[in-house]
Amino acid sequence: MTNATKKPVVLNLGDFTVECLGVDYPDCFQGYGVAFSDYTDCCYGIGDTEAVALEDCMEMMAQSGRIEWTDEVECRIRDEYGRADDSVTAADELGVEDDDACEEYSAYWHVGIKWNVREEQRLQRVRKIPNVQPLRYEDYCAVERDSDGYSRRWGTVCRADGSASYGDFKDTDWPDSARAYLDTLSDDEEETGDLYFYVPYASGSDYSGCTVTKANAKWFEDTFGENEWVHSVYGGHGTYAVAVGLTGLLGCDDDTFESICEALEGLDNYPVFDDEAVSEFESECANEAWDSWVADDFVRALEAKFADCADLELPNGDALRAFFEEKREDANTYWECEGCGPSVYIRIERVVEGIEFDDVASRAVRYEVSHNDCGERREDYYLESEAIERVDTLRAAGFCGASYTVHAPDTSDK
Repeated sequence: MTNATKKPVVLNLGDFTVECLGVDYPDCFQGYGVAFSDYTDCCYGIGDTEAVALEDCMEMMAQSGRIEWTDEVECRIRDEYGRADDSVTAADELGVEDDDACEEYSAYWHVGIKWNVREEQRLQRVRKIPNVQPLRYEDYCAVERDSDGYSRRWGTVCRADGSASYGDFKDTDWPDSARAYLDTLSDDEEETGDLYFYVPYASGSDYSGCTVTKANAKWFEDTFGENEWVHSVYGGHGTYAVAVGLTGLLGCDDDTFESICEALEGLDNYPVFDDEAVSEFESECANEAWDSWVADDFVRALEAKFADCADLELPNGDALRAFFEEKREDANTYWECEGCGPSVYIRIERVVEGIEFDDVASRAVRYEVSHNDCGERREDYYLESEAIERVDTLRAAGFCGASYTVHAPDTSDK
């Protein structure tokens, strides 16, 4: 690794306080520190006026090298401090003449700043998120072409790019500090130093996890997936997860960082990002199950139960689904997560158990056969073939006016 491949270390100003420490003589000033405070760094400046002391303090802060000094940082400090007086000298404040003391013992205005490094604060917060384990990425693949252009040299890519394989993430340890971490980052894809972590309660496979974990993964990707350091993770047997790049999280804007941390921290008390998202996903799973097997099994169960009553042309499509959902609710039976993958199950036998013939007949197509035999006579059939056969029989028996009428089920109030 060479210096040319290293990423610049960028540390930004986090929380801070800036305060006027008043006027004092050098031999009387008690110093300024961070003991018993929530801050990690501090400096102070002196000057003949408060304004000069503030300027000196900011100069000391910039020279410390602890953060990246920018015009924005200076504006934040000045806005927090307010107007600094540039007319009242230290001697004026003490009510003494400049000649009353030797220059060596002249009094000065003192202004101090205590602050935290934003990335250090963020790293400490991320480390405290429950159920988060740091990971490194190792993808053994071709990384460049040989000079002859006919073969590839194989190596280990150490930075995830887009979606990534579940098996390429390996457990590791947290860095001691954000500075130590960022200082090791490189543009060399074989020596990047980047770390990641999986989003808790958002991983699984065809044989693990559940609808909640799958919905959590989908919600997180939909909400934060536009960030290039949020990665969709895949693996064999439908394995899925979401990986977050630590570098991106430490350096993103405040709103994004706060939103992600609040979402992850909230999982410790209730392992669901969004109840509505889970409900929507489970509804999607129910639709898939209905199309793939539930509809057919439901029809077969009804046909078996009422085989001795009548042959029925059951409704199909949306009408059949509406009938099923109505009777499912009547039976107090619900779609259930199978507990081994992102799919749902329904106990069809419980639904069918509470269905009566009249329930089915009211939903089936009815064929009304009519003929005149000393008065109008009507007969109901539930298969068109049976209605046609009956009409033919009646006509052969001399009832030339025999006919049938099709009555579609009335579902307007269903």
